[in-house]
Amino acid sequence: MIETERLVIRPLTSTDVEQMFEQWVDPANERIDFVPERPSDGQVRRWIEGTWGVWERETGELVGDCTLFFEDGIQQWELAYGFRRDRWGRGYATEAGEACVRYGFDVLGVEKIVADVDPQNPASAHVLEKLGFKKTGEVDGKLFYERAPD
Repeated sequence: MIETERLVIRPLTSTDVEQMFEQWVDPANERIDFVPERPSDGQVRRWIEGTWGVWERETGELVGDCTLFFEDGIQQWELAYGFRRDRWGRGYATEAGEACVRYGFDVLGVEKIVADVDPQNPASAHVLEKLGFKKTGEVDGKLFYERAPD
């Protein structure tokens, strides 16, 4: 478990998956837009099982996800995040992202973390830049970012 001033970040339990599913299938969150056809509900639930949920400390509500995971396809550690629309603009992505990046460098000992973002989502790109990520190019139509430890 990772705790910040306003958030708690931890792996999802089986009871959390349904709440996260609703967030992931919300088109505004762009969590499943990277595949040519909409995946089955079962496939989305399988993807969700590996994510870390983000809860507000004040309310105890599940408000999003922020996950550091090893992406087999590119053989690198990747940061991914998404939050409920009613929580946008509160700085949660930056707060959770920084906590997960610190966890990766300080606890897991990773040497580099990558992230990608849809070019149509400048707010998410801005979050990565605030977190110290540098844009290094494009991969499969997405902007690709990297960050090394400080």
